[in-house]
Amino acid sequence: MKKLLVLLLAVVTLISCNFSENKGRQHSLIRVGVFDKNGDSPDCITDAVEALRIDRDIDARIVSAADIVGGKADDIDVFLFPGGSGRSETGSLGLQGQQKIIDLVRNQGKGVVGICAGAYILTKTDGYPSLGLSGAKAIDIEHDHRGHGLVKFSLTSAGKKIFPELADRSICYSLYYEGPVLTPADSASEKYEELATMQSDVHTVAGTPANMTNNRPFITFTKAGKGKVVSVVGHPEATQGMRWMIPRLVRLVSGRELVSYKPNVVRPNVHSKEILFVDDLLAKQDVLFAKLTGTTSDKELALQQIVDIRAWSAKKYIPAMVRDTAFSVRLLAAKLTVELERTDAIPDLEAAIVVENNLKQKKLLQDQLSLLRKMVGSNR
Repeated sequence: MKKLLVLLLAVVTLISCNFSENKGRQHSLIRVGVFDKNGDSPDCITDAVEALRIDRDIDARIVSAADIVGGKADDIDVFLFPGGSGRSETGSLGLQGQQKIIDLVRNQGKGVVGICAGAYILTKTDGYPSLGLSGAKAIDIEHDHRGHGLVKFSLTSAGKKIFPELADRSICYSLYYEGPVLTPADSASEKYEELATMQSDVHTVAGTPANMTNNRPFITFTKAGKGKVVSVVGHPEATQGMRWMIPRLVRLVSGRELVSYKPNVVRPNVHSKEILFVDDLLAKQDVLFAKLTGTTSDKELALQQIVDIRAWSAKKYIPAMVRDTAFSVRLLAAKLTVELERTDAIPDLEAAIVVENNLKQKKLLQDQLSLLRKMVGSNR
């Protein structure tokens, strides 16, 4: 009887501890609303949500303009406006939704992060529907379609405090796709602090001016009333090895502890050079995509090169190839899906394993799935 009582006491203690731990974690959750303008730019929305899943203390959900205006998003701690079209996002919000976001940030202390088009939204730009929260304005909008690629940026001293993992690097890299060129807004009530500076001169589209993007802000931080605002010109959330920067910035604007993440997602060393998509590289990309319907050797060569050139659409093509008829292609696609950190493709790998009959091959695919799953909740 005494042994039974001791056992019951141990079980009750364990349950109590687990309950307390879960209750504490629920209390510390950062609720993030990723804005969806009726399915506009779904890839950018997916990229943002998946990057946030790196942090186990972030609870990300997709919110609409109706949710915001109707009060269903009032519990959100941080709003994230992803890439896509800034005009369509603010247009979807409407004047009421725009004012609601402004009030939630300035008066209630909510945080907000804008990525690419989302950074446009947060500016105070004449002739552009924007919220005026970041202390910046966008310039050279007439040449908005200026190009894309893997670009260089450097951290300021303030930025190195936010990203100590990158503090010893003079140059870092991120995907970029026609993001805004930012300067201080005219008569803005707030002034932004530059956390990172763009070093690449992107003008690969004919007619776009040189020396416009370089030496401009890449990441800015602003205090707007009671709230905090971050703007990101590029797309670290879509960049292998750099996606963790977005949950870190979410923690910054939410006022939470800036926790570190594991080496399986903090991998700045995978990039070593700028890659801008000039006409020749665009043509090469098209050839590589076409080879994905060729021979097995064509597919294998194309898959690797698509990742090596940091093709923007690699995220669309690579995971789908785990359904190829050749196992060598399926396995390479699985490995490259892990390399790209496409955690949204976990169901693709799970399905590939289900239909794989060869036990040895099944095990090889399961190894890749395990690596991919470990990127979710990758807090140290």
